[in-house]
Amino acid sequence: MSDKTPENPASAASYYGVDETPPGPDNAKPAAPLWRRILVRLMQAGIAVFLLFHVYALLLKLMPAPGTILMTQRGLEGEDLRRDWVGLGKISPNLVFAVIASEDAKFCEHGGIDWDAIEKAREYNKKHEGKKRRGGSTISQQTAKNVFFWNGGGMPRKAGEAWMTYVIETVWGKRRIMEVYLNVAEWGDGIFGAEAAAQARFGKSAADLSQLEAARLAAVLPSPNKWSADKPGPYVRKRTRSILSRMRVVANEGYAACVLGEGVRVKSDPGETPRQRPVLEDIPDAPDTGEEALEAPAEAVPELNANDALNDVLNAADETFTQSPEAGAEAAAETPPETPPVEPEPTPAVAPSDEGGPTILTPE
Repeated sequence: MSDKTPENPASAASYYGVDETPPGPDNAKPAAPLWRRILVRLMQAGIAVFLLFHVYALLLKLMPAPGTILMTQRGLEGEDLRRDWVGLGKISPNLVFAVIASEDAKFCEHGGIDWDAIEKAREYNKKHEGKKRRGGSTISQQTAKNVFFWNGGGMPRKAGEAWMTYVIETVWGKRRIMEVYLNVAEWGDGIFGAEAAAQARFGKSAADLSQLEAARLAAVLPSPNKWSADKPGPYVRKRTRSILSRMRVVANEGYAACVLGEGVRVKSDPGETPRQRPVLEDIPDAPDTGEEALEAPAEAVPELNANDALNDVLNAADETFTQSPEAGAEAAAETPPETPPVEPEPTPAVAPSDEGGPTILTPE
């Protein structure tokens, strides 16, 4: 047998006993249209990003968050970033009570999103178009936004925030959510996290924050670059007093039990009529004018989405204030005159006094 292969394809087929000639260029399948290839690539990229978000969430259950988009933004703006990650055990329980009292009193009860608060916000926003928007953003939602997304609106970001809120509620749990929140929250001037805020504002560790200092830090969270914790204006002092009052309820009623343990709670005896849920003092509204006034919303709801129910819900969930305007007005009317102030002005060298504040029963 000759080792030389015939050059003619037909002869080659006959030589090797093959009945059909191998497919050539004329037999190749036509290429998919460009639009279809682009669509496939976009779908693949979307699936990859979706999976990466969940892998990142799993990693953050065990490791500190390396940073956030907002931190990167502040750095690009030229701010000197200050941040020291500390475990929840090195943060005073007073700060946990304070942020729950001011930001999310139902933190231990909801599954990540407080739908009742969102519905109330929607009703208010419909009745008060053109005014400052309100909403029912929870600590879990704020944590998901801070860690995975950016400030600002848009349906994709808001929908992604809602989804990742449920993811971290399932994967992390309440205690880890609170720990991450207190380590990535912004306190103004490039300061992120409770430890850096305590050092910068009061010259002490976050573990040593008093009731008043914790309430001051919580009071400025809605607008940390405008309001000052160590040099508070009249509204921040008024807001601080309300938070101090609410902290007592949060501590004594076990509203922080999912973070700090059961602690001290007043329970009903067997056969006794259950006590009614205590009423939290309303936090006063921010002023409309003056140095402490909040600026108008950075974005308005687009006209095309004005009747979009889903967008309305997501917009309401994206805000930070949860108290009703009527309640806030009543609280402001009942508030005693600003002078003399209830608490003294703190300085980094001399810690502010907690005299006049509530007695917090700290869980063991």
